[in-house]
Amino acid sequence: MQRTLLICLLLSSLACASSSFSNEYGNHAFRLPPAYTLQWGFVHFPPLIYRDTDGTYKGDLEVLMSGVSLYSGIAFTPMEFPNIRAIFNLNQQKVNFAIGVKTLVNEENNFFISAFPIAKMQLRALWRKDSSPIKTIDDLAGKKLVLLNGYTYGGLRTTFEQLSASFMDVEHHNRAIAAVKFNRADYALVYKTASEYSIAIDGQAEFEHATLGEVELYFILDRNVPQAKQIMKQLETGYLLYQQSLNSNIEHLESKP
Repeated sequence: MQRTLLICLLLSSLACASSSFSNEYGNHAFRLPPAYTLQWGFVHFPPLIYRDTDGTYKGDLEVLMSGVSLYSGIAFTPMEFPNIRAIFNLNQQKVNFAIGVKTLVNEENNFFISAFPIAKMQLRALWRKDSSPIKTIDDLAGKKLVLLNGYTYGGLRTTFEQLSASFMDVEHHNRAIAAVKFNRADYALVYKTASEYSIAIDGQAEFEHATLGEVELYFILDRNVPQAKQIMKQLETGYLLYQQSLNSNIEHLESKP
């Protein structure tokens, strides 16, 4: 129950009302002959998606994509890469599927991007409790910032770089938080879910934060995939059907005496 609720909180609102969903998609996912396997390139981003020490892929996005696969008939081969390499591999067609912000791709015409976001992430500035609090992006002017290597922040990265007195790049959230903790930067630009996870794992509580906005995540599919347009429709349909099944399960659980 707890895991189901966590996933439901992560996912964004459906892009269409339930009535139009029923009319457009019916009660079953499309079927592609034969089933297709996509190469899903991603970055280490616990608790949403990561490769565990035993080599298995885990996290809420892995659970989501297992559900999408079940309802769409499309399989996925997860492939974890460092941040910059993941972006390079997607744009150079070394992998053919990703979940991310639209600004992840260099040439949008080379990809199909889902018609609606499949999740949203809250963007935060994080600082030590003994530092000056901020409320807006403009308050970062003249500060030392730590950014996540390769992250576009939904198009805000250049703004952060230009506002800062200086900035440094790190690979993961735990390193960004450590840079602030040990006074190597004034503020870290992080995402809520991953930063809270890292702080909880380390047992730290000496930070404050301000919410700076949200970024939307989409399915991103290489147009060179055979039947790419149809496969994207399949993925969208699988997502909607899986989301509908989660809502039905919650309603069923809540209706029990």
